[in-house]
Amino acid sequence: MAFGAGSNSGAITLDQLIALNDEIAALVRAGVPLEQGLEALGGDLPGQPGRLAQLLATRMSSGESLSKILSEDERTFPPVWRAVVAAGLRSGHLAAALESLSATARRIAELRKAVGAGLVYPIVVVTFAYAILLFLLLRLVPLMLRIQSDLVGRADRIMVFLNGLGETVWWWAVPVPLVAIVVVGLLWRRSGRAVWTWQGAGKARSWSRQFGRRGGIRGTIQLGRMATFSEVMALLIKEQVPLEDSLVLAAQASGDRTITRAAGDLAERLRRGEQFEDRGELPAGLPPLLGWLLISGRRQPDLSGALLRSAAVYRSRAEHKAVWTSIYLPMWLTLLIGGTATLVCGILTFTPLLRLFYQLALPLGS
Repeated sequence: MAFGAGSNSGAITLDQLIALNDEIAALVRAGVPLEQGLEALGGDLPGQPGRLAQLLATRMSSGESLSKILSEDERTFPPVWRAVVAAGLRSGHLAAALESLSATARRIAELRKAVGAGLVYPIVVVTFAYAILLFLLLRLVPLMLRIQSDLVGRADRIMVFLNGLGETVWWWAVPVPLVAIVVVGLLWRRSGRAVWTWQGAGKARSWSRQFGRRGGIRGTIQLGRMATFSEVMALLIKEQVPLEDSLVLAAQASGDRTITRAAGDLAERLRRGEQFEDRGELPAGLPPLLGWLLISGRRQPDLSGALLRSAAVYRSRAEHKAVWTSIYLPMWLTLLIGGTATLVCGILTFTPLLRLFYQLALPLGS
């Protein structure tokens, strides 16, 4: 998250976002004036949450409204967080809107911790396998190449290639793990920022589609976004905010680009007076359950309640995916990463011996 001039730069973490959301929601529910509560939070919360709270308190004390601050200072506050606050202020239920975002963020934080714990063993296995690989290339392969030359009288092409790879080991032995660490670190950081930065649902890669049906971080985040969309929209409709405006605000609060584009398109068509009788008439990108609710909801007296029930369904599905992922993803990572590293080491260990035995078994002169 970028900060504007005069702010200390840095990125707010997932746990910090949850803490800030929970504290502001508690202030609102307790009826404490927000500028006073935020000023106190600025001294209590460490890091970026405290600086954000202090910045808000200072500007609100000077007479600026919270909605004006968020609309004018787009670089300082996370875009999805600004959208959630704007929707909460419009509906008059700021605490509930923030708690909805916190629920999604908390689920992702728990899943990341489970996945991080599951990565420990594969990382240890890969580290040892990499050390063994370097040892084989630097020690075993040159020794076997000399033995082969002495006993057979000629060098095997595979052994020559492995020996040449060992001679260049000083060029890539350190950069390879450093690049891997940077890539994994960036992916890990991105996974922690996904809840409050704009993301699209994207198209699942073929190798991950089957896994994504039951679990996965991507699926958990997407279901959490749908739940936030449903809950925020329910709050807006409950306060008689027009359906067109509710769609746009709730979609922006979800943080999903695909849903936001579909909601914007749908809102424009509703403003033109179009009527929808079939799910296929709605823009692509809206979740099927939400699409059905929007079609039938205009004839229902309790669209807000229906949206809240659908949000509960999405929350339940997200929890199921998170539990499934926390159990099975570490197993898959251990099997894939650890198994691949072990296989490579085994091949490099036995290939020189097998090539030597093969050469020795050939008839003389062949």
